[in-house]
Order: sequence, then C-alpha cells, then structure tokens
Amino acid sequence: MYYFIPAWYGSERIWHNTTMPWYWSKDMIEFDETIHQIRVFHEAGVDRKLVLPHYCPQLRYYLHRQDLLETDYLSTFDHIQGVSPHQEMVPIQIEDLEWPAHTSFTYTPFQIVAFCRGQEIASIDLGIDGNILSVRRVKDKETVYVQYLDDRGFISSVIYYKEGSPFFQDYLTPEGEWVLRELLTDASHMVFVNEAFQKQFKRETYPDMGEVVAEKMKASLGDLVPDQDRLVIAAHPANLPFVQQVGLGVSKVLSFYGQRQPLSQEDSSLHFSLKEVDLVLTDSEKTKQALLGLAPSLASKVHRLTSFDSRLRLGSSQERKESKIFFYLDEKNLPSQSVLQKVFEILGKNPLFEVVFAIYNASDEAVATLDHQLEDLARERGIASIGVQVDSQELGENHLLEDAPLFEKKQDRYRVRNFFNENDIIKELEQTRLIVDISEEPNLYTQIAGISAGIPQINRTQTEYVDHLRNGYVLEEMEEELEKAMDYFLRDLKPWNESLIYSVEKIQEYTGQRLIAKWEGWMKN
Repeated sequence: MYYFIPAWYGSERIWHNTTMPWYWSKDMIEFDETIHQIRVFHEAGVDRKLVLPHYCPQLRYYLHRQDLLETDYLSTFDHIQGVSPHQEMVPIQIEDLEWPAHTSFTYTPFQIVAFCRGQEIASIDLGIDGNILSVRRVKDKETVYVQYLDDRGFISSVIYYKEGSPFFQDYLTPEGEWVLRELLTDASHMVFVNEAFQKQFKRETYPDMGEVVAEKMKASLGDLVPDQDRLVIAAHPANLPFVQQVGLGVSKVLSFYGQRQPLSQEDSSLHFSLKEVDLVLTDSEKTKQALLGLAPSLASKVHRLTSFDSRLRLGSSQERKESKIFFYLDEKNLPSQSVLQKVFEILGKNPLFEVVFAIYNASDEAVATLDHQLEDLARERGIASIGVQVDSQELGENHLLEDAPLFEKKQDRYRVRNFFNENDIIKELEQTRLIVDISEEPNLYTQIAGISAGIPQINRTQTEYVDHLRNGYVLEEMEEELEKAMDYFLRDLKPWNESLIYSVEKIQEYTGQRLIAKWEGWMKN
C-alpha cells in the first residue's frame, strides 16, 4: 500500500485548510504533484491512501474537483472528532440550520444574508461549488461566532469572538459535542481537551495544535507495515517531522514541488529528512541541483519527475480553423509595451489568429489597467475586442449574462480573461493551439496544463517541460523572435503534430505502470 501525506495546508493557520468563499480565493491553483501521483496510482490500480494531518471540513469537494473522490484517506481530525470513515455525505440546505422564527434570507452577489425582524443576524458564505462553507452569526452588527460546516452535513467547528476578535475554536463531533478547544489569542494558542474525551488523548492540555497533530500522526504512521507499505511525503516544513515518526522497514519518499519547501543549508530538519528517506523526487532540474548542492552524497537517490494534469484532453484544438493563442500574463510583471505592440502587429497580419490574454486571480485594478492598455493598442491596429471576461459566478445571482456589457456574442480577435480556478483554465485550453508565457519564470501550472493537453509553448526560459523545437520554442530575442516562433507552430501543421506526439511520449513516460516501475527500481537501488 502506498500512503501519501500531501501539503494542502492553510496560509494563515498551518493546520487549517478551511476553503475560501468563491469570491475571495487567494490560492486559485490547487494542483500539485501529490494529485498527479495519486491519479497515476489510481489509474494503474495500485492500492493507495491519503494521510491528512490538517483540518479540512470541505475535503470531499476538494477531492471531487481533483478527480480523487474515489481515493481512501485517513484524516487526523476525523479521528479527533469521532467522525466515522463511513460517514455519508448528507446535502444540507440553509433551512436545515437553526434559525429564529420570522427569519428571512436575502441573496446578494456575494453572500446570503439572514434577517430577523429587520435586523441582520447572520451571513452565509458559499464555496465555488455552491456548497455552504460557514455561517457568521451577528448581534448588534458584531460577530458573535462563526460556524464551519463539514461537507458531509454537520457543523464541524465554531470560532467564538470576544471584543471583535477570534477568542477560541471548538472542534465538534457530528452530534455537536466539543472535543478540543483551541485558544486563538495573540498570547496563547493552547489546546484544551474535553474531560468527556480525555481517554483519546495523552494529555489534558497542549501548547498548540501542532502538538496534538504530532501525537495523532505518530500513532497513525506507527501502523504502517514494514517491508510492505510505502510512504510518500510532500516536502513542506510542516511535513518533515513525520519522516522521523515512521518505523524501520517502511520505504519513504520525499517529493519536492515548486518552491513549497525552502532549501537552506541551516535547515537541520531538511538535512535529516534527506538522509532518512529512500527516494527523493523533484519536479525540476533546478530543484534537483539545489538539493545536490546541499547534500552531494545523495546523488543516487535524487530523481526528477514531471507532473501532468490528466483532466486535460489532447489535441482538440484541431477542430477549429481559427488559431487561439493563450497568452499568460503575470500581474506583478506585465510585458513591455513593445512586446504587446508586437502581438497586435502579428494579429493584424493573421486574420485567423486570436489571443486570450490570461491573468490569474488578479486585482480589479490590474485587470482594468491591462484592458485599457490593450484597447489603445488594438485601436491603433483596428482590432476588435470583447474587453474583460469574468466568470458568471462573479456577477452574482441577481445579474444575467445578457445584461452584462462585458459578455458580447460577436467573434473577437482578442480578449482579457481573469481566471479564478483551474477548471476554467482547463476549459479555455480545450480549443487552444499555442501557449505563450514570456515571464522570466514560466507559470508552473500553465506549463503542466500545456504539456498535458499537448499544446506547444513559447517561453523565454528553458524548463524541463519545454524542449526547443520539439514541443515548444525558447526565445533568445524577445520581440524579434516572437513572430517566428508563432509562425513555426501555427503556419504549418507538421511541427504542431510533432509537438503533440512528443508530448504524448513524455506523458507516457511519467504516467501509469512506467512511472511506478521507475519508483520501484529507484527504491531498490
């Protein structure tokens, strides 16, 4: 059995991954190498299970979005809160929650607000799937407490407020009894155990939630069977201590992805973990070389593996006569005016080219600035645009797409699109012929999505996802080569088809039984 410890942690409270409301998503890219690995093992029919240290009451919706709902899991907080592994999901409606008589509900573009006799008593936040995330209870315009719902149909925890700030959080059983009480003040994050559940814990109090998690994870990892089970740990500062909690004879894999785990010569926990594990995986040559710089003696067990997102379909853009170009833009480092001028010059020469300027989770100000800049350039070239396209969710229930001037029905040569989740990126790429990302450091998920869909990519920096003139084009001179690179893949079908075949070969090398055979072989050596 393969066990996977992911790094799906919260940004503010490390052991909490409480899903953000759909209108306030800070981290829109959820995909990582753990998701890729589990999908590969699932498709190959290999037994696998997630081990989750963190609190995640909306886990099932997350797994569903990533096509992982059929994967079994061991949840530390389910164990703490007495939730059965066989707990069924029961759809819960707003009316199922407790409300005083004469409560009415108003649907705003962002929240559902509850009123009683003209006074606001609560606001309800929803997830991107329309599921209820939390209920903020209000009295005299002050927050009294916030209830967090488990996606299986019960209140999972409650944060109580004092003088406008969070005071403590109770973690509940499905029946509503509190098991743990965590202080949330600046002075203390102590955790108290309810006397009724004391037998399940070694201590009556803990200095912080990390100590509770460590105790429970040690017990879970102690059940792994030597010489049979394998543990794959996503490299993250919160996960490194788990390496030491695994018994002898259990093979351990440490997996690096992006910049999630800082690489420092002074990090003793990282050094110990690298020596303790049997196999180290990285998603890039850059990370591999950095690790070998920290510990040159580990060369035989450090290997690079490319991740793919299997939700994308290969080669469907051939169905269109137009060539759609997905031009990724980094909000913090937009292209120069001369580069954008070059793009519109190319559009002017090629009537069947169209460009989607893609920006991820950007501020309204950044999108407006970009849109005005592009409008001026397009006007000079006489090229029509649709302006900024947003998702229907952003308009709210009280707005119709037909009423929004941003949603015109005509065919347009370019548009700006602000993406807020992976699924919308995947849909956009279904009909895309070419990806352009000329950022100094190409966006990791865009590269993964591109090769997964067999779409050639133009970059200014060489990476392991793109090989020059095979499945992409690496620019040496920005404006001078951009048109040449576009023409290479869009003028002649042969290079585009060869790029697709090359991507398929790469995907086959790093998926299915071939990938698992690589792992097994590396761990034996």
